[in-house]
Amino acid sequence: MTDFNDDLLTPTEADLEACYGSKYLSATEVGDRKIRTKIAKVRMEELQRPGGKTQKKFVLGFSTIDKEMVVNITNKTTLVDALGKNPADWIGAEVGLLTEPTTMAGKPTRGVRMRLLNKPLGSKLGEAAPAPAPEPNPAPAPVAAAEAAPWPDEAGDPGPEAIDFGEAAE
Repeated sequence: MTDFNDDLLTPTEADLEACYGSKYLSATEVGDRKIRTKIAKVRMEELQRPGGKTQKKFVLGFSTIDKEMVVNITNKTTLVDALGKNPADWIGAEVGLLTEPTTMAGKPTRGVRMRLLNKPLGSKLGEAAPAPAPEPNPAPAPVAAAEAAPWPDEAGDPGPEAIDFGEAAE
């Protein structure tokens, strides 16, 4: 039994991802953190799908994260609902990245999700609209709890500093 070294640490899920992971941002890399960043670029890329087919997808680059993120349908809907259908209008938007439980191919997993924190400054979407004339005795509009709460600054939230996930094996 002395042939085995019990002192070696068993690799973690993050170690596995670092060795065999993708060049794109994954839920494992985000983990339980909530990351604040800005969309720095939007591009299209033809990606390989299971079965050998390819599909064009949007890919986002961020100002503080070294890995890009493939935009899935859920995140596309979030961006379009908040910023419109013109992907050029997404650049400069401040977003929060987090993970949520989801299902992929019928199996439970975690997925990276986006929340719009601030619209891009200087764009038509980011400019403040003229204030409407006040109505007599206006009733306060209900605000969803998720919209009312600010994005938390947590330990591990890099703020303006870059996140380096390291190079993934190709």
